[in-house]
Amino acid sequence: MEDPLLRFQHEHYLPLILIMGFILPAYIPTFWGEELKVAIYICICLRFILSIHVTTSVNSVAHKWGNKPYDKHIKPVESKIISFLTNGEGFHNYHHTFPWDYRTAELGGYPLNLTKLFIDFMAKIGWAYDLKVVPDELIKSRVERTGDGTHPVWGWDDPDLSADDKKLVVTINKTRSTDEVEEN
Repeated sequence: MEDPLLRFQHEHYLPLILIMGFILPAYIPTFWGEELKVAIYICICLRFILSIHVTTSVNSVAHKWGNKPYDKHIKPVESKIISFLTNGEGFHNYHHTFPWDYRTAELGGYPLNLTKLFIDFMAKIGWAYDLKVVPDELIKSRVERTGDGTHPVWGWDDPDLSADDKKLVVTINKTRSTDEVEEN
């Protein structure tokens, strides 16, 4: 409570929500000729509905559809669609495997992880600090130990995996021969 900005926000929380979340988003489009009624529908109602649906989809989609490159024994998955829609929250398998990593993703660059971009900016100006990152060696050992084999760096599509090594792999419950798959 010694920080004046935080004290102001704490004391005026409800009016700030109304002004920043509802009044300004509806009023600003009227500067370029939008009707207030349309601005209210689009900038408040539609934005609110979309943000609620996307936010709640993190805990349904990102726990059901996707791959598990870090830990196949837990429910959360990696979902690029959810990562795009939620600014980086779809890298759930990584996040639940390494919850202390501030990035919430190993390979999710800034286009899919705007949350990381924001935190990196805050760190650059000194407002975020003591950020923890999982070392590559730890990620690699975890992927090899518990991953589902879909990791793009150390998985089946690893560029260091030679064609000769791929021929040594045993495929169980194969529906087509390896030669047919390679031809297609």
